[in-house]
Amino acid sequence: MPSLIEVLKRSEFFLKSKGIITAKLDAELLLSHLLGCKRLSLHLNFKNNIEDFVLSQFQRLLSRRGKHEPLQYIIGEVEFYGLSIAVDKNVLIPRHETEELVDIIISRFRNRLIGSILDLGTGSGAIGLALAKYFPKANILAIDISQNALSMARKNALRNRIDNIRFMKSDWLENVDGVFDVIISNPPYLTDGEFANSQDEIKNFEPKSALVSNNMGLADIFKIISGAGKFLAKDGILALETGCFQHEFIISCAKDYFCKFESIRDLCGKNRFIFLHNNATFSS
Repeated sequence: MPSLIEVLKRSEFFLKSKGIITAKLDAELLLSHLLGCKRLSLHLNFKNNIEDFVLSQFQRLLSRRGKHEPLQYIIGEVEFYGLSIAVDKNVLIPRHETEELVDIIISRFRNRLIGSILDLGTGSGAIGLALAKYFPKANILAIDISQNALSMARKNALRNRIDNIRFMKSDWLENVDGVFDVIISNPPYLTDGEFANSQDEIKNFEPKSALVSNNMGLADIFKIISGAGKFLAKDGILALETGCFQHEFIISCAKDYFCKFESIRDLCGKNRFIFLHNNATFSS
């Protein structure tokens, strides 16, 4: 039986040969996942041998990663704002930029009573669940058009023992009723060209419908902006994650529906988030 260090070295070489930049880290994460231990335990037990049946399972996981399947799908989960979020091919993998969006909302409303939040296009439920955990007295409604995504989001609510959130199937705002202090969304905003030029992990595995939108990537964003005002409280905010070159177009469209606009950069300095403040005189 090969030792743990021998297996990891061979695994790193294999993944590097397949063009995986994070080969060493990915090999360690896959093996620690399979063994049910922390990465540190691998380093403390390098001389231990690996049983043949474990090695066989590990090789199958490596093969999947070698085909550029995202590590998160192989492991089946990702950490998002302190939550363990289960993911599969039916939902987008939550990203660090989206954590930044959640962080901004939390900082804005930290000292303010927040009664209700609407999470549009919830996918895995990551945004809605993170906000539900931080604002336990708030009522969260999370919607998605995909029944598979909603099933995953409900699973994640149970997984993280969060009960101040409910889920509903809706094509954006079509079936929504009520008034919300915050409407938040990470909608599709890539163009077909951007999707075609994206990494293999994205274009070959993640759901295209959660990433790509018509009209230069703006169709879904415009649909949300045009309908969100009547569901926002008097001083409510519509918070969107967007493409970094779309803000001029978005603000131009939003002027018909909102009274104040904020273009906010992410930690990489890119125009990533749009905050639209409700016009109190908005009429439905």
